[in-house]
Amino acid sequence: MPITFMHIADIHLGYQQYGLQERFDDFSRAFLNLVNQAIARQVQFVLLAGDLFEKRTVDPLAMRVAVEGLVQLHEAGIPVLAVEGNHERAYYQEQYSWMDFLDALGYLRLLNPCFEGGVPLLEPHGEDGGAYVDLEGGIRVYGLQYYGASISRAVQGFAEAVTEMDHSAVRYTILMLHAGLEGQLEHVGRLKYNDLAPLRDVVDYVALGHIHKPYIVENWIYNPGSPETNSMDETTWPERGCFFVEICPGQSPPHCVNVQPVQRRAFHRFRVAVDALETPYAVYDAVQRLTVREAPRVAQSSRPVVEVTLSGVLPFNRYDLDLNYVEQVVTEAWSPLVARVHNQTLPVEFESQVDETISRPELERAILQDLLARDARFRPAAGMWAAGALDLKRLVLEGSAPEAVIAHLRRLREDVKRDA
Repeated sequence: MPITFMHIADIHLGYQQYGLQERFDDFSRAFLNLVNQAIARQVQFVLLAGDLFEKRTVDPLAMRVAVEGLVQLHEAGIPVLAVEGNHERAYYQEQYSWMDFLDALGYLRLLNPCFEGGVPLLEPHGEDGGAYVDLEGGIRVYGLQYYGASISRAVQGFAEAVTEMDHSAVRYTILMLHAGLEGQLEHVGRLKYNDLAPLRDVVDYVALGHIHKPYIVENWIYNPGSPETNSMDETTWPERGCFFVEICPGQSPPHCVNVQPVQRRAFHRFRVAVDALETPYAVYDAVQRLTVREAPRVAQSSRPVVEVTLSGVLPFNRYDLDLNYVEQVVTEAWSPLVARVHNQTLPVEFESQVDETISRPELERAILQDLLARDARFRPAAGMWAAGALDLKRLVLEGSAPEAVIAHLRRLREDVKRDA
């Protein structure tokens, strides 16, 4: 019989998104759905790569859902191996988290090495925790909790320690950690591929959590993403939920990984350009046409979350635009759980009429001069101020001394006075 496991992460139980109980329930249902799938598929174990909870101070109802799911897995004989994520770790001065509590009750096994003099001690999991668990079939699972900016140093220490471990009886090795891999999501990810590279000959499967976007790197590094939608920005990402993995020692790669989506509430994001809409009523009509055009797609989901963004240059006073009415149009058409309207329009006075075919330096100067000319204080010498501002930018980028920058400003002021 093949050995299989489920890899999940970033459940965020207790997240009452938009302040709605329905969203709290959605996150709970997603977790329990994963539990049911694990039991139905009779996996040998479950990897929980961090952020089971939304926050450190766990809501009692969220804890109730967590225990309900973990008890079902326990009764089915499916162990849960977990690492602590950034959302649920204990406060700085505290030594005990709610994940430690669940470990103490036997609902999961929380993995993380103790450090002594900066060196990780890779001890098997016991009453006082531990760094790894050995399972039937020669499976070994190591775990590292969330280390934030110190993750590279933690992985380096782990790599040095793990090479000294006896793996003679181990057929398949997993490293589970809560960290974002650099390059997968802008501004998120302190873990570098080169940090993990020294482990390539020791670890067969790297199980990540933390980034909500799913990704797979070289059939070796796996991140399932979050089963529920945590923000509107996630609507463009691939399908996600969990990974079902079948271990196949001797093959390359030594596993077969399948993505299993989880049913979750639909999120829809739409954009309406207002540049050619000369009146508020034209905007309302455009939104109404949007609701008709997109109705078949939105109707496929029950009470979705909908966001409509108005963008472009508004050719009338923005205060004449009734955003509440726009929201009412969307709500009446689609009956969403949440309807959000964002006004990202610019008033016509901020539009710059320039030739976009000119070079970038010329375009930058033209726009800057146009903006300065709208201010009565700078209008008579807008060209000089624009040229002076660009020279100032060049001085700063070149790393000029503060004295040189101040001297430039003084000369610019004197030149403007002289030509006035």
